[in-house]
Amino acid sequence: MSETPAGWACSGERQKARMGTSDIMQPGFLSIRSLTKRYETMVAVDNLNLEIPKGELVAFLGPSGCGKSTSLRMIAGLAPVTSGSILIDGKDVTQLAPYKRDIGLVFQSYALFPHMTVLKNVMFGLEMRKVPAAEAERRAREAIAMVRLEGREDRRPAQLSGGQQQRVALARALVIQPSILLFDEPLSNLDAKLRDEMRSEIRRIQKQLGITSIFVTHDQVEALSMCDKVAVLNGGRLEQLGTPHDLYERPATAFVASFVGRTNRLVGNAAGDHITVGDAVLRAPGSHNGTIDLMVRPHRMAMTVAGDAAPDFDGAPVNRIAGEVRDVYYAGDILHYEIAAGGQTLSVERATSGGETPVAAGSAVSLVWRVEDTLVFGANQ
Repeated sequence: MSETPAGWACSGERQKARMGTSDIMQPGFLSIRSLTKRYETMVAVDNLNLEIPKGELVAFLGPSGCGKSTSLRMIAGLAPVTSGSILIDGKDVTQLAPYKRDIGLVFQSYALFPHMTVLKNVMFGLEMRKVPAAEAERRAREAIAMVRLEGREDRRPAQLSGGQQQRVALARALVIQPSILLFDEPLSNLDAKLRDEMRSEIRRIQKQLGITSIFVTHDQVEALSMCDKVAVLNGGRLEQLGTPHDLYERPATAFVASFVGRTNRLVGNAAGDHITVGDAVLRAPGSHNGTIDLMVRPHRMAMTVAGDAAPDFDGAPVNRIAGEVRDVYYAGDILHYEIAAGGQTLSVERATSGGETPVAAGSAVSLVWRVEDTLVFGANQ
């Protein structure tokens, strides 16, 4: 289907991701202001502030226990707020019951009624809202078509695959035409292939309808590949909000750098733009002083052995450090090397072509990367 079905609310073209603190903090369609959740002495969510523009898909990303699902449950009205406020299109909904918030929910558990057909499962929310039967069926069939389950309206959940059941759960959330759609790790129960398919489907439908959406996940691939912006949470606090590109290329903290993507960490001593790591003197953008953590992405590092031509990097300034191969793993598309360097163990990734011979354990190597790919943070940040 290439067009939005008649009768569906649509915000038009999705707003472009906006960059910069001043843009992010402008009032959004969904405003989360000083949101806090305490359980006795434990603070699950600590003073969360977010402004989400209309039509954007934003990921809440972080490890287990970081507060992402608790935040989503407060937005949905499923968990009481300790302090702070939630506004939808300028209306304070903090104390409203869930069914009064105009929100659709898709959970990890499909929560389908096993005795009902696909059509009846999707119609259920409309029937509870006293929508006339003919209108409810029409809208339910449109939602089923939108998630590409035409022809399966009369099947029961047990006759569907896991991916198909999740599509029914999505259709059930969409059919009420919510102003906001919340996803709480909806793909966790699916295998890798189905996860890929559902990522594409959810993003396609979200863009088609222009529904403001939050997607809770601990999977960085889901967050980076699907969403307009990503909010990284840690210990109940917001570490950084930005586009996927911002978070990966310009992480604000060491936690974001290590959680979003794979990262090598070297401990060094900085003086200006020079950093001493073991016997090596490296450079980094900006000026730094004292003990620091230096981080580099494994795939941004070139590895050379004696006799190899030095990598050029188009003439960009580079860092270089000597090391020794400790181990190598074949992972299909990459060869993953563990390298002892600078008194620490680093990871390096090389793309495979099918005919290469892995560098043997014990080989002396040089690791080379661009100075601009060097990230620096205060030690223990």
